[in-house]
Amino acid sequence: MAAKKRNFSNYTSLIATIATAVLAVTALITVYITLSAWREEREANRPYFTFKDSPKVVFNKTPQFEIKFTNVGEHPAVGLWSKSLVFHTSLKQKPIAEDEYAVVNDIPQNASATLMIDLDRLEKQAKEGNVEPQFIVIDLRYEDPIIGKKFEQTLYIKWNGMQKGEVLPTNHAEENEKKIILQYFEQNKITLLSNS
Repeated sequence: MAAKKRNFSNYTSLIATIATAVLAVTALITVYITLSAWREEREANRPYFTFKDSPKVVFNKTPQFEIKFTNVGEHPAVGLWSKSLVFHTSLKQKPIAEDEYAVVNDIPQNASATLMIDLDRLEKQAKEGNVEPQFIVIDLRYEDPIIGKKFEQTLYIKWNGMQKGEVLPTNHAEENEKKIILQYFEQNKITLLSNS
């Protein structure tokens, strides 16, 4: 009878040990899934820039391309840097404008930053009222201080120019236009990296 009691006790201990091990593995899996979901949620809350208003050409002393970016992410963006290139849609000429821009202040959720690109080389055509279509490529780089990660966005825009003094609309470049722009960059050894 004592041997049966001992065997029963051994089986009970074995079952309790296996159950404890299963619970420990389940707890580890739960912790892993929770941490993964938390990381994904933090990543989803990253800063992300979009247009507040449609980009447009404005006239001060010379024509300028004005773009207002708004951080629609939940996290702030720090160290916003951009490089802008403006070039004819024929892709047969060098860029008419190349500009770098940096914002020293944090850009919190729903805050905006305005980028102005001088189009001095189009001043004469603009005064005459006719400007041929232009591509604008803007590379944005910034950091999320909460998750300590850097991000990059590249925007491909097409300004349809001017006809008879009327400023035509600006819209996103199409997929096939993006491909030929990238080929143009490669053929002309144009880079979006900082010169400094």
